[in-house]
Amino acid sequence: MKIATRTALNYAILTAGILFVFAYVLYFVSEKNREDEFNDRLGYKITWRSEFIFDAKINDSKIRELHERNKKLLNEADISVYNQKKELIFTDIKPSSKNQYYLNQLIKTSKNKITWQRRDRQYMAFKYEFNNENFYIIGSAIDVTGKAHIEEFKKDIIVIYIISILIIFIIGFLFSYYTLKPLKDIIIQIRDISEHNLNKRLVVPKAKDEIYELTETFNSTFNRLEKSFNNHRQFVTTISHEFRTPLSTLIAELELAKELNVTLDDYKISIENALQDANHASQLSSALLDFARASYDVSQISFVDLRLDEILADAKVALLQKNSTYKIGIHYMDNLADKDESNYDFHGNPYLLQIAFLNLMENACKYSPDKNCEVEIEVQNNNLEIRFIDHGIGISEEDQSKIFDLFYRGNNKNYDKGNGIGLSIVKRIIEMHQGNLSLQSEPSKGSIFTIQFISQNKKAV
Repeated sequence: MKIATRTALNYAILTAGILFVFAYVLYFVSEKNREDEFNDRLGYKITWRSEFIFDAKINDSKIRELHERNKKLLNEADISVYNQKKELIFTDIKPSSKNQYYLNQLIKTSKNKITWQRRDRQYMAFKYEFNNENFYIIGSAIDVTGKAHIEEFKKDIIVIYIISILIIFIIGFLFSYYTLKPLKDIIIQIRDISEHNLNKRLVVPKAKDEIYELTETFNSTFNRLEKSFNNHRQFVTTISHEFRTPLSTLIAELELAKELNVTLDDYKISIENALQDANHASQLSSALLDFARASYDVSQISFVDLRLDEILADAKVALLQKNSTYKIGIHYMDNLADKDESNYDFHGNPYLLQIAFLNLMENACKYSPDKNCEVEIEVQNNNLEIRFIDHGIGISEEDQSKIFDLFYRGNNKNYDKGNGIGLSIVKRIIEMHQGNLSLQSEPSKGSIFTIQFISQNKKAV
């Protein structure tokens, strides 16, 4: 069952319940008013009959004859008269076996009259005084006209109730359909989106309601999916492209060694060349894995409390183990390390931050003739700033706008080997930690890569 039909049905059922209560109360009140009104008329008729019996001095048979004649024209009341000893002295019809019970009730109570109902007949008993003597009169009648009217009223209520429910269901269905139509339009638009047109987006409504929020949520989800899909496609394409070269070279080297090598020295040279190609493929594989980790959704990466200066020291140790010819210096520019160590507290992923710092240190040493990198850490205006400084070949202004693109290598590709992945990894890791990475460089004079983080103390405030 669709939402529009289910909503209309639930709305109709709820309204039906409310209307049923209303109709029942209306019928109950109408029936009570009819009964009270008829009791008033019944009391008047009984009183009139009583006065006629006691004052007219007509024999009982003549009174009954007149009563029977009037009953054919009017809804006359039948009465039974009892004396003070509760003896029946006159009656129009055979008295009910319950009369004595109600006489006792009338005598016991201080009320002048009591009323009750048996089946369709309404009864009334009251005290009547004549010639200083008390009599008890019980009268009864059937409200033929009133009951006929109330039955017609009941039928009208039932018909109106059924028609109202049908109308309410139809109106509820139309209202639900109109209300849910934007959702149906969204469903149709989503069905048209596939992996071949992930750039397509839902039309955002003008009214800023829940449908607007839902559309915006879908569009932001599609943005993430498109980005993830493009990254995956680019990553697969890149792997197949980048690995083809070292693997092809390795295979060619081994095939040449198999066909042409004769002496032991020839085999050593071939093995060394193959080993270089294998190392290059291994480095490329590690770099691509780091890039993949840096491309994860932030919500899928664990963040812990750490100290940035300790991560810098770990990155320095790891790089020196990799290449002992490099020279790296870490300097505290604000002299806060001895005063308040919490200034360097941070919340992030230590593994990814170490990769970022190591890549910046390695680039600085690799493209500097003196193989030297100076690292400065400083707290400025509640911001943690880390600068990686070298006096190497520098980066041209043309290359600076593209240097963070994946696999892009500028003029430095002729200076040393590389794969163009390191700075892309660094930029993604810094952005993941809500930091900012900037570059100042001048060819032949060196470069300064600056990272700015919001300090832990400022975040806490």
